[in-house]
Amino acid sequence: MSRPVGRNSEDTKRFIKEVATKIFEYKGYTATSMEDIKMETNLSKGTIYYHFKNKEDLYLYCLTQASYEFVSKWEIISKKESSAVEKLYSWAKLNCMELQQPLTNTITEYFVSVKKDETTTFISMFKPEFDIIKSILEGGKKSGEFKSDLDIENVTVILFNLIASLSNSVFFGYNTLEGQRNLYINAIDIIIQGLKS
Repeated sequence: MSRPVGRNSEDTKRFIKEVATKIFEYKGYTATSMEDIKMETNLSKGTIYYHFKNKEDLYLYCLTQASYEFVSKWEIISKKESSAVEKLYSWAKLNCMELQQPLTNTITEYFVSVKKDETTTFISMFKPEFDIIKSILEGGKKSGEFKSDLDIENVTVILFNLIASLSNSVFFGYNTLEGQRNLYINAIDIIIQGLKS
């Protein structure tokens, strides 16, 4: 397969990722085809397959990049907050903003369609995001903001899944960014009561 002409290879890969992410978000994993990506990018199949061996490889790359982008945004935002409680609220607000790009909503469909039972790939892909939650909880435990017997591992999984599930709030009438943002804040209000000493 030939290397793309007239464009830096990394730029091409980034462009394919950006287009594919939008298609996966709109159509889901199963309904998206490499032909869709070819048509939307106006690139040859050879160019696309030069960078990604198949649709699954491209999809997992899109998810991984979305996770990296989230972590990069978090690194900037978290510097502004000093307490663990403030960080939890900021983390929830960032998740709400990321709701506007709902690629993660397609993960369950992906696992069903490729009939994968193992979750190692998923866990490793989102480990940086889990590490953010763990870091906040550990900081809160150390500072005394959160109870000393807090089970960091369990609460990390609970928080990750709770906040991720709020992306479905649009189905319950939360159609505005303000409404969704308030819902995320309310979720943290409730969680914090259980985290405190």
